[in-house]
Amino acid sequence: MAFLPASLAAQTLGSSINTFSPYSFYGIGDLELSTTAASRGMGGVGLGFRSDKSMNLQNPASYSAIGRQTALFHVGMDGKATFLRSQTTDNSYLSFNVSDVAFQLPLAKGLGLAVSVLPYSSVGYRITTVEESPDVWENIGYVHYLYSGIGGVNQFKVGLGYAITDWLSVGAEMIYYQGNIRRNYSQTIETVVGDGYYLGVNSDNQEQVSRLFADFGIQARLMKQGDRSLTLGLTYTLGGKLNSKVIEQIEHGPYFTSIGYDEVVNRTYRSSFRLPHRFGGGLYYQGSRWSGGVDYRYDAWGVNGVDATTGVRYRDTHAVSAGVQLVPKAGDVRRIMNRWAYRLGVRYNQYYMAFDGHNIDEKAISLGVGIPLGARGVNAIDVGFEFGTRGVVAAGLVRENFFRVSIGLSLFGDDYWFMKYKYD
Repeated sequence: MAFLPASLAAQTLGSSINTFSPYSFYGIGDLELSTTAASRGMGGVGLGFRSDKSMNLQNPASYSAIGRQTALFHVGMDGKATFLRSQTTDNSYLSFNVSDVAFQLPLAKGLGLAVSVLPYSSVGYRITTVEESPDVWENIGYVHYLYSGIGGVNQFKVGLGYAITDWLSVGAEMIYYQGNIRRNYSQTIETVVGDGYYLGVNSDNQEQVSRLFADFGIQARLMKQGDRSLTLGLTYTLGGKLNSKVIEQIEHGPYFTSIGYDEVVNRTYRSSFRLPHRFGGGLYYQGSRWSGGVDYRYDAWGVNGVDATTGVRYRDTHAVSAGVQLVPKAGDVRRIMNRWAYRLGVRYNQYYMAFDGHNIDEKAISLGVGIPLGARGVNAIDVGFEFGTRGVVAAGLVRENFFRVSIGLSLFGDDYWFMKYKYD
């Protein structure tokens, strides 16, 4: 039967990690939002978004939209406050990390290259529990359990986007998944009565990820009238066995004696865990003042079945996001706030695991603003705010409320890097 030991007693970690959630106890941890701060301010939409002024990391077909004399650099940062509640305890955690680094440039007319580094999943928890059985207290003493985990998986992307015609673009990119996840478990005994010795346990599990996959994208413009357009975006991400290397060590031995621990397990094996095939589709409307879109994604996580050790069930997931953006007057040189982009969005994401029949789906609403640093708006600062919740307060489960601040900085733009000057 699946359970979350964090529902008994959780302690805030003192180190810097990307996430703090007892749900990262299982699988490859919490899945991260692989989007820029501008997209997060609109609920994460972007499969149909095309622009020569800003980057879109969700569909490689969008890389073809970059201008001939344009180079884009983007770096994003993410701060998150998480508030956890179970039937027995409340807790909170703060984290702040770099969320993405990306660079995009043109190679030829209608051909763009992008390189990016983003987090894919994060593991972070530190959980303590104490044996509650009166029989154990009376005959032995206090038995303490400690569960801890840290690490995650990053994705390194190199992709190309090519505009076949004025209305159809295609793209593909290679994704290299790399990371390390370390999970520890220990049992210690604090004797109150009795004599003799008692066996304790230490377990160390390290998972090393190194795997190459790919994804593909299409963007088709369905309508164009003046400065208004409607674009359809489709993506497919290749799934398959992660084939990560797992090093497992388990030791046990007696307390309160000079006898050391005995190593009972020391093995190395390859994990059978699989990443899902992902399908996505979205529509995006762009106009002089208003723009917005809606996205849908399907991930086939159910191929992993049920974990025989924990009882956690992996399930296929669906996700929907929608968002709008308003730029009052992009060319207003007198009132700078008329050139700002104001954003609003919502999203709903199913979690890829279920616990004892409980789903812990995530719901969030977001706000954002884009501040141009020049007249054309290529250099910009994007700020997004997101409020969300997931999980339930039930036996063995926790509810998480979170507040996220995303900051993105876009640089360079029209610096004429690739122009040959006639005169020196």
